[in-house]
Amino acid sequence: MQPVPNLMPNLPGASIETILAIVITIVFIWWAIFTLVAMYHWFRFARDSWLAVPSIALHLFVSGWIFIFATGGLH
Repeated sequence: MQPVPNLMPNLPGASIETILAIVITIVFIWWAIFTLVAMYHWFRFARDSWLAVPSIALHLFVSGWIFIFATGGLH
């Protein structure tokens, strides 16, 4: 079995953990904007739904847990 080639050149000051942290943060920012827009539309057009608030709370809890889990092992 041949060793896997280094696909990431050694950039000064850039470790894989730094790059992963930046990528995950960018994804989180996109997720936050998407979530705010979705919440606005759900409250605006379905505010009478009894399912809106618990669903949004569950979405925020699960997504927050995933974000913490994804960044928890990075140093």
